[in-house]
Amino acid sequence: AMGRYYRDFNDTNESIFHDSVALDCGAAPGGWSKFLADDMKCKMVYSVDPGKMTIDLANVDHLQMKIQDAIPIIKERNAKIKIFVSDMCLHEMEAQLEFLLLARKEGILEAETFFVLTLKVTGGYSKAHFDGEAKKVMDALHAKADVGIKTRDTA
Repeated sequence: AMGRYYRDFNDTNESIFHDSVALDCGAAPGGWSKFLADDMKCKMVYSVDPGKMTIDLANVDHLQMKIQDAIPIIKERNAKIKIFVSDMCLHEMEAQLEFLLLARKEGILEAETFFVLTLKVTGGYSKAHFDGEAKKVMDALHAKADVGIKTRDTA
């Protein structure tokens, strides 16, 4: 997934993310965080995961906790998130949206935050099942977010 995003970013304008602040939810072991810190050149990456990270970079701050506990800490630091990556493995994929909306409600997102959502189906392996679950997430995102949403499928 990271390789596809990197290719897509290079096809667009990756420099818009340089010196940005990123939030990586479900960060362990650290692949997305490393990508954001090194390849996207984010000045700070808040890597949130109760698990251990396998990377140690100066511009990566591992908050070893759940995202709902990390959001108030990030808010206290007056951080404004430009890139929000959710790579959490949750039983209900839609729950990832609740954390994005909580971050927005708490005022830690920039006005035009780039949201990367990786969807993991925990039951059923058919394409039809995955597509149905992904549609539920997209429908929920459109219903709950009162802002313009641009989607891009890189599967």
